[in-house]
Amino acid sequence: MKKLLSFSLIALSCLLMFACGGDVVTWSGVENKTINVGDTFDAKAGVKAEDKVDGDISDRITVDGYVNANAKGDYKLTYKVTGSDSKEYKKERTISVAEGSSGNATTITIMHGAVQEVDPFHASYSGKNAREKQLKQREVEALYNVKVVYKPYDQSASWGEPRTTAIVNASINGTPMADIYWVSSDWIGKLVKGQAVVPVDDWMSTHGSNINEIFEKIGGYQDQMYAFETGAPYAEIGLYYNAALVKTLGVSNPTQMYLDGNWTWSTFESWAKSVKSALGEEQYALGGAYSAWAEALVPLNGGRLVSLEAKRVAFAQQAALDAYDYITGLKDAGLFEPSGTFDSGSAAWQAGNVVMHPGRLWFVTAPDRWGQLPFQVEYVPYPISDTYKAGGGEHISPVSGVSTYTVASGLPEGKAELAFKVWNALQLWKSAEDGLEEFTDVLKARFNEQTSITAFLSVYDKIYLDVMNALGISAYESNGWTVNIIAGIREGIARTKMDEIKPAYELALKTYLGEA
Repeated sequence: MKKLLSFSLIALSCLLMFACGGDVVTWSGVENKTINVGDTFDAKAGVKAEDKVDGDISDRITVDGYVNANAKGDYKLTYKVTGSDSKEYKKERTISVAEGSSGNATTITIMHGAVQEVDPFHASYSGKNAREKQLKQREVEALYNVKVVYKPYDQSASWGEPRTTAIVNASINGTPMADIYWVSSDWIGKLVKGQAVVPVDDWMSTHGSNINEIFEKIGGYQDQMYAFETGAPYAEIGLYYNAALVKTLGVSNPTQMYLDGNWTWSTFESWAKSVKSALGEEQYALGGAYSAWAEALVPLNGGRLVSLEAKRVAFAQQAALDAYDYITGLKDAGLFEPSGTFDSGSAAWQAGNVVMHPGRLWFVTAPDRWGQLPFQVEYVPYPISDTYKAGGGEHISPVSGVSTYTVASGLPEGKAELAFKVWNALQLWKSAEDGLEEFTDVLKARFNEQTSITAFLSVYDKIYLDVMNALGISAYESNGWTVNIIAGIREGIARTKMDEIKPAYELALKTYLGEA
């Protein structure tokens, strides 16, 4: 009797387990599916797993793969769950994203030069907080009945003049390329004059209250605000040096000199001369284009290139002229490499034969700038002039060409405001404290020395807007400031060069200010 009972229990158990060894899990809701671009898609919605012993175990399901509902294509998803028999069960499905209508939702198109940096659903998304941003986007889409689409600029509108021309022409033709454009703040004047963008002043209090007030200047043109961004720009320009070479030469650490309050034009010149005397042949103390040095050193002598506050072209005034003379003196002392270049630097800098080079923070890791340098780069701010410091002057850096967003003109009634509202709602706004913490983490990833981080944090927010490049005169045309100051310092005739181009800039500034 006991044996019969034991056999019956085993039989019952096997029956419950589907004949001993059969699958205990069944799936539902995992059929292949087609959705339209911009549709909301939840990978677990409607998907169920039933266990013959434990019942509904859908809460145990995990999903491998993802679906970019903003990009056409076929996406594979693999669903996994562990049954009561400790076996893992899998089910695969394909979600096809196709072009098509998405109900009555309004499409908000954001055009960007590097979509992979901002679209959290992009297959190669390189930004942070992907999942959080994905959830935020779906929440915003549902709240405002919109679908958000990120669209890259066409290759024919790569940057600068081609891009602004494409935006203006699209507006003229009544076919805006997008609802929101990602642009440089230097282009605002041209876009406004081309009637390609609209002001956002009327919406700032209702939708844009998180936008830093500094964009009233950066994104402003003739007393109206057109461009905006999250956070605030910072002073990323500075002097970057070959840390290993500085140690090998046995000279003073320049960042420590700055932190000790001993970093003026006179001490900098003495330091650079000591570097030169310790270097070998075909090695140089200073590198880069003279214009980069001048752009930074003029304000550190109390001057400006173009003063928006004073509504004045100031690059030919005495404070600026003294800065040019100082740089010319460094050149005449043989401290500069003979063929300094912009951004990525000369072959000598790339090979580690130039000690110090002007640059920007993002150069440090950019693969087409300094990301492949065979040496560690550290940072020090530009030196301040002795007279300016003695008069109580503080460190300050110009900012220009800030990456911003604008709202397109020519949109259907009410859509411009909706686009601005949606853009603001999509952002993961941070407090000033959180923003500083995040920025500090960036610096820690760039530099090995704490001194560099400390020095950077001491000046990063000391900035002013310079509109030199926003006046419509190309830096490299015959009367452009950049080419003329390079030639002026090289030939020792900076004052003459500045006087020659000043009238053109004065007229351009009046036009920019709406006074001509």
